[in-house]
Amino acid sequence: MDAVLAVEPAVEPGFEFDLAGRVRNLGLPVSAANSLIPLFEAVSNGLHAVEARWSDKVTTSGEIKIVVHRRSEEESSGIIGFSVTDNGVGLTAENWKSFLTSDSPLKIPRGGKGVGRLGWLKAFSDCQITSRFDGADGIMLRQFSFALRGGKNPIHGHRLEREAAHGETGTEVRLVPYQTHFEAYCPKKVSTIAAKLVGHFLNYFAVGKLPKMTLTDGAEFINLGSYYSDNQQRSDIKILDLPLDPILGASEFTVYHVLLRKQLKFLEGGNHWMFYAGNERVADEEQLDSQLGLRYVGDEGDCVYVGLVTGPYLDMHVNQERTSFTFGKERMAEIHKAAVGSAKEFLGTYIDRIRAQQVETTGQIIRDNPQFLPFRDALGDFVEQNLSLNTQGVEDIFLELSRRKHRAKRQLDGQLRTLKEQGPDSVQGSVEQITKALNDEKKSSLAEYVVRRKAILELLDSSLAFAEPEKRKYYKEEVIHELIVPLRTSSEDLDYNQHNLWILDDRLAFYSFFLSDKPFNTYTDVDSGREPDLAVIFEPSLAFQREGSDEPVVIIEFKRPGRNEYDQNSNPVTQVLEYVDLFRAGNAVRDKNGKLIKPISMATRFVCYVVADFTDNLKKVLRYSIASHPTADGEGFFGISTEHNASIEVMPYSKVLRDAKIRNEAFFKHLGLD
Repeated sequence: MDAVLAVEPAVEPGFEFDLAGRVRNLGLPVSAANSLIPLFEAVSNGLHAVEARWSDKVTTSGEIKIVVHRRSEEESSGIIGFSVTDNGVGLTAENWKSFLTSDSPLKIPRGGKGVGRLGWLKAFSDCQITSRFDGADGIMLRQFSFALRGGKNPIHGHRLEREAAHGETGTEVRLVPYQTHFEAYCPKKVSTIAAKLVGHFLNYFAVGKLPKMTLTDGAEFINLGSYYSDNQQRSDIKILDLPLDPILGASEFTVYHVLLRKQLKFLEGGNHWMFYAGNERVADEEQLDSQLGLRYVGDEGDCVYVGLVTGPYLDMHVNQERTSFTFGKERMAEIHKAAVGSAKEFLGTYIDRIRAQQVETTGQIIRDNPQFLPFRDALGDFVEQNLSLNTQGVEDIFLELSRRKHRAKRQLDGQLRTLKEQGPDSVQGSVEQITKALNDEKKSSLAEYVVRRKAILELLDSSLAFAEPEKRKYYKEEVIHELIVPLRTSSEDLDYNQHNLWILDDRLAFYSFFLSDKPFNTYTDVDSGREPDLAVIFEPSLAFQREGSDEPVVIIEFKRPGRNEYDQNSNPVTQVLEYVDLFRAGNAVRDKNGKLIKPISMATRFVCYVVADFTDNLKKVLRYSIASHPTADGEGFFGISTEHNASIEVMPYSKVLRDAKIRNEAFFKHLGLD
């Protein structure tokens, strides 16, 4: 066997660490949300340092000072960086070693990732660190610059010396200046930065373990602890046990509920938020406005809701940048659903008000639109189960009612098909339940029709009043005509069920062929251009016909409300009888395509209506006509012309309206529309 020649010395190869590449690949893209992350990292280090020094006395003895640096003294000028000073343990030998080690394990027990200071290198051109700590020979002073300047080592100008004067331990981190692209995204208002700091370290504020923390911007000074407590109106804490892992069992989460005055809103784009913290730092958040349906809350309506969720499960799964969690969306949805449920309990007073308003609005919609009557009996359940808290507008609730009605009908149709094809045993639920649902569906359809009738009668009522009260001028008869049947139309232009002939007589609702202001020569064989207001003919092909009967042709003539210009030459009774003669002369009624609708013979009966206001002149004219007999109620006149095989009834508009209301009164009362 040939000998193997060694081409390299027998030593293990070294592993190169490219710090610039590590910083470049750090998950901290330029954005408004990330512009303050390096500041948060400096504050977090300060919190850890004061906790290490002061332990249980941290809230009374610990202190962190944050100073804003601007390009100029003007308040509106851009922010170029921050200084963060603490009175913690300082950069001791152990802490210094950890600082020099990327991804250091020193703070793993408290959730540290060892990469926070790399964000300083990414967002700032230079960082100056000055730290004092207890050494063997007294207080030691360490100073250096931390920046990427082309070489491998980011530590520059390091000095370590004994402090001449006896001082206090602590560290100052001066992050100045920003990289240009990060500076552009930094908030300019100190109040915004204060709110962001409170939001990011909400865990410290909510549980009451915050050292004294201040924020200074020129002459403006904010004590963040007081800023939080002064703006807090109410708070509570709840424990949730969620079975997220079948092996590990339930995971415990703590939810901190807080009402804060709106000036302390942490984020734009919403009022109410749920924050999720890992290792005492907020790593994710979700807006709750649409889920809660609330605007501002609180005793004076000037507060927002803030929830904070913490727990070991979140600590284990927070990413190294503390900007999200490593578990999937489904798991996050489980946690969020439970947290929001707890928030709704905390906000129960305000939620109940929304639900009560939703019930009231939904009830009014049902009263106005009785096609939704099946939902009335269980109105509260419908609102609770189908309306999100954000669904509060009339239109949105109407759409949801329509959606549920459609789904219920589709389900019912499916059950009926199955029942027909496979028998009762094949349908889930009893036949009685299906029958009830079917009856409810039919009742709602009838209710919708009845409500439409009521609206039309109200419109007719208003049309009979003065159009111009000062001049005592009435609406023209065309307005009334248009309401009952549109002018110059026919059943070939409209669906047969679109007319409102039931206003005159409910039997006319089944008449399906009508002509409105159409010349006789367009539908009969007579050569006449005269136009009756309305001719209505019962068409057997589209409606029911009683066996052995010959339904009459109906002629309706409208006269302008308030009209008094009548004489023997303008007698409306004579006018309708002339129309009867023209019909007979035409022999038959045909549609526009020549199809026979109804033959006209001497045996064909005619029923004629004249609708007008009973003025003095009209009464004189009627006295000398065949329609001179008072009706049973004394409000109209009627007569019969045997020569024309026609009956004539002359009615005032008031009688037409009142009789229509009386005929429909029972329906209106049953639906609560009276």
